[in-house]
Amino acid sequence: MKLVTPREPFLQNLQYAASVCPTRSTRPILMDVVVSVDGDHVQITSTDGDVSVRRRYSADGVSGEGEAALPASTLLSAVRSIDADEITIEEEDGVHVLTGGRARFRLNGDDPSLFPSIPTLEQERGIELPVSCFLDLCHRTMFAAAKEMGRYAFNGVLLAVEPEEMTLVATDGRRLALARQQGPTGIAEPVQVVVPVKGLTQVLRAPVEDDTVLRIEFRESMVAFILPSLEIQAQLVDGEFPDYRAVIPKDGAVPLSVSINREEFAHAIQRASITAGDEGPAVELSFGPGQLTVASRQDGVGDSRSEIEVTYDGEPVDIRFNPAFLGEYLKTQPELEVAFRFKDRTSAGLFEASGNSLYVIMPITS
Repeated sequence: MKLVTPREPFLQNLQYAASVCPTRSTRPILMDVVVSVDGDHVQITSTDGDVSVRRRYSADGVSGEGEAALPASTLLSAVRSIDADEITIEEEDGVHVLTGGRARFRLNGDDPSLFPSIPTLEQERGIELPVSCFLDLCHRTMFAAAKEMGRYAFNGVLLAVEPEEMTLVATDGRRLALARQQGPTGIAEPVQVVVPVKGLTQVLRAPVEDDTVLRIEFRESMVAFILPSLEIQAQLVDGEFPDYRAVIPKDGAVPLSVSINREEFAHAIQRASITAGDEGPAVELSFGPGQLTVASRQDGVGDSRSEIEVTYDGEPVDIRFNPAFLGEYLKTQPELEVAFRFKDRTSAGLFEASGNSLYVIMPITS
C-alpha cells in the first residue's frame, strides 16, 4: 500500500475509528485499523467484534492505492506526533513506513485479509430522520443503561420503531429513562431491538451537522447507523428487554406533583453529593409548602443542606435517592423546569422534563 494524504483529515478520521478498537484482545487483529486507499478516496475501518466503523474521506492532495492493517494505538500516536502538513504511508519490505516532514516511523502491520469481514449494506429495511432528533433521544436515555457487564439486555438501549413513533428506553433495574419522537417513521412493520451503548456512543461522537440525515438499517442480528462518510454497525444485545410499560407509574400512583427549576436542583444535588459519602450515598429530598430541601449526611464526612423554592402545596414528604441517579438525569435535560410526581417515600418517583420523555427512579428505603 501507498498513501499520500494531508495529515489533518487523516488524523481526525483515524481518531474516530481508533476509539472503537480494544486496548487488549485475545484477537490482536481487532487492535488494528484497516487503512484503504483508492485514488483520492480513503477508508479507515475498525471493529471490536461487536461494533464496527467505516470512516471515509477524500481531499485535495490524497493519492495512492492498496490497504494495510496497522496497530491503531501506535499509528494514532505516531500521526499525532508529526507536525508536517502531509504524511505518507508506504509498505517497504513488509514494513509500513510512515513519514512526515523530518519524522519517520517503521510500523509492523498484519495481513488485512485476516481482519473480520464487515458486511456492505444495501438499503432494505430502515428509517431516516434528522440526526439531531436521534441524538436528543440518546442523550435523554443512554445514561440509565446498566454499567455492570453481564446484565445482558440491561447493558443496551431498547430502540422501538413503529409506523408513527420511535422510542428509546434504558434501564438498570433501579431507574428507567424513556424518550420518544412522534411522527411518521416510514416503516410498515414495528421493529424492536436492543442496541449496545457503545454503538450509540459512536453516533453521538460523529462529526455531523444538526440537519444531517441519519439512516438506521435493521438486520436480523445487527443494526447500522449510516451518515455521510460514516457507517456504524452494531451487533444486537442478547436477552429480552423488560416490559418498560409496566414500570412506568400510572397517574393515580403518583398523585403529588412539584415543579422544580432544573439548574437549581442540579446544583443542590451536586452540593449534597459532597457529603453523601462513598458507601451507599443518599440525598434526602424534603418537600413542604413552597419549598424543597436537599440534604445529605454521612458519619465521618459531614452534612449539607440547600433550599429551593418550588410550586408545591401538599403534605410534607421526605424521600431519599441515590445522588448520582438524580445528577445524571438532570444534566441530560435541556428544559428549564422538571416536574416530579410521587406518592410517598417508598414508591417509585416520576420525573418529566418534556412531553415526550420521562424518568422513573426508585427511592432508597433502607
